[in-house]
Amino acid sequence: MKNLKLLVLLVSISLVSFSCDSDDDSGNGGSSADSKLIFGDTEYQLKAGTIENYGDYYVDGVFNFDIALLSSEISIVDGYTEPTDAVYSGVYFELFTLSEDDIAEGVYTFGGTGGEGTFNDAEVFIDYSLDGESDYYSVDSGTFTVLDDGTTYELEFEGTVSDGTAFSGYYKGSLEAMDYSSELDRSATPSLRKTRTLFNK
Repeated sequence: MKNLKLLVLLVSISLVSFSCDSDDDSGNGGSSADSKLIFGDTEYQLKAGTIENYGDYYVDGVFNFDIALLSSEISIVDGYTEPTDAVYSGVYFELFTLSEDDIAEGVYTFGGTGGEGTFNDAEVFIDYSLDGESDYYSVDSGTFTVLDDGTTYELEFEGTVSDGTAFSGYYKGSLEAMDYSSELDRSATPSLRKTRTLFNK
């Protein structure tokens, strides 16, 4: 009887410990509650994101990763990412790093032609819908910071868009990973094959 009580106690402790770990690690269950996009005076909760590996870029030793963060959950349909909501908002960044396997930690700045630690294409999408009018804005200044990568990503971003509106945001959680690095002719890759599929203009 004593051994049975001890066994029940150990199992209970294990379950509580597992439950706490699950609550703390947002990497296996989408994003944390703190994940958000602020555009002007409006805040949007970011629920999911993608990271797509496009392999080496035109500059030797530099690799291209695209990241999109959405206010919608994401599913995989025919090998491509697709939002589950009909209307959603979010951000898109095309980032360049020296890391071949994953986006490297550090600060990425806007501008340039694909050099290390930069992004040269980024957009903010508000209330986007494939069936109707949508607002999207090209980013013309800002930074994108990778605080942590791997199973759980921690990301921060801020900047302004073409009409002068400021945006900022934070994301902590898992990213749906897609690998297109084996494509032979990257220069001929249609935009529909990129993360921007989520924001198909």
